Amino acid sequence: MKKSLVALSTVVVIGAACTGASWYTGKLIEQQMVAVVDNANRLLKSHLPKASIKLDYENYQRGIFSSKIRYVLRPDDAAPKAGDEVVFQETIDHGPFPFAQLKKFNLLPSMASVHTELENTPATNDLFDITKGKSLFTAESRISYSGDTSSTIDVIPLDYQKDKSALKFGGAAIKADVSRDMKAITLDINSSNILLRIPNKLGQTKEIQLLGVSLKSQKYAGQFDLILGNLNLMLKQIKVAVDGKDTLLLEGIKLATLLDEKDSNLNGRVDFAINALKIQSVDFGSGKLSLNIDKLDAKSLREFADHYNQQAVAMSQQVQTMDPIAYQQQRTDILLQNLPLLRKGNPSISIAPFSWKNSKGESTFTLSLNLDLTDPAQASSPAISREKLITRTVKSFDLNLSIPVAMATETAAQLTLSQGYSAAESQKLAQPQVQGLATMGQIFKLTTLKEGVIGSRFHYAENQVDLNGSKMSLQEFIGMFGQFGAPAEDSAPAQ
Repeated sequence: MKKSLVALSTVVVIGAACTGASWYTGKLIEQQMVAVVDNANRLLKSHLPKASIKLDYENYQRGIFSSKIRYVLRPDDAAPKAGDEVVFQETIDHGPFPFAQLKKFNLLPSMASVHTELENTPATNDLFDITKGKSLFTAESRISYSGDTSSTIDVIPLDYQKDKSALKFGGAAIKADVSRDMKAITLDINSSNILLRIPNKLGQTKEIQLLGVSLKSQKYAGQFDLILGNLNLMLKQIKVAVDGKDTLLLEGIKLATLLDEKDSNLNGRVDFAINALKIQSVDFGSGKLSLNIDKLDAKSLREFADHYNQQAVAMSQQVQTMDPIAYQQQRTDILLQNLPLLRKGNPSISIAPFSWKNSKGESTFTLSLNLDLTDPAQASSPAISREKLITRTVKSFDLNLSIPVAMATETAAQLTLSQGYSAAESQKLAQPQVQGLATMGQIFKLTTLKEGVIGSRFHYAENQVDLNGSKMSLQEFIGMFGQFGAPAEDSAPAQ
């Protein structure tokens, strides 16, 4: 009997402790809501300044073991309309052992487990018509006691048709990890199929299809609050058809970006590749591009972004009353006015390489540019000559181009073939086109032709230029092309 009493007492104590802990967790969640909303609005204002939207929360119903809340995304003005609201409903299971996590046999202590759905409001009513009354997504999130969140988001498949338009979507699976301050975000997104069918201006049926979409991203805020990190995007196929006839096919698309910070400098890299490009069922080959930017001053970029966004947002408020041409001109003026803010440090830019390959060969283009922008005042002086500006700001510049004649001829023939010419006609037209361009390049001393390859080599450093083996001063080089783009003197084509 005594043992039973002890056991019962133990259960009561544990139950009371869990109840108290769950109640206390509910209080902690309530206290953190203000910080969550503030961080979200900070990100919206920083990254979407023109959107003019804000996030609020309302109708918080706190219980002992669970709570409910509505997060509302609405226009950021003095008198928002109820019909403009996008609402997210959340059911929160309190920790330390949320019931939703226990069902998954996850025994790690957590502040909360959250179920999120989209609410049907006037602003989202059309979307709910497409989803047949279901929330477009459901999210299951685990919130640790540190405030970090791990979420699994399921986007439902769609099959919607109206008149001559249709949307088919195979759904998507999203995993997201977000830090408490929302400055570190990891995403993993996968989707199998997206198909959009719409009529074009000619009354034809245009169909766009994406297959095998995958995105992985790790982002975080640097010391100047710039978003750093990496992104990897892969698409198995992009297909465009008009009235059932293939017009464009892209296969094996890969995009990788990286931006990191060392001391006060930013270093970035972009890699792009495509395995196949087909236009009107004609195969144009494959290509890749690698772009690098190093030693870009982070503080200057932050100042540039802040100044430009402030002025752009102020101007966007007048867009309804402005002439479109005048509006675009003012946007350009704002950009040019703020460009001097980037003139600091010793950034370098390189393309290594940009290449394109078909059945007849591969063309390559490489570029390397090293700058010295430590004296922005002198560099931006209107009185400075072109020669002095280049001498002061460009430390070195290298460019290399290699195009096999056979490869260029095949590309030109493929272009002609896609326009409806026969294979024989396309080859006949392509050869003189490529030969004419090669000859023109030699006349203007821009390219050489050796062993069936059109090439160009350019090097600049310390006021000296080397163009395809011909050495000259920067002033002499500028003089060659200073008048109507023509060379200063005639010369026989180099062989």
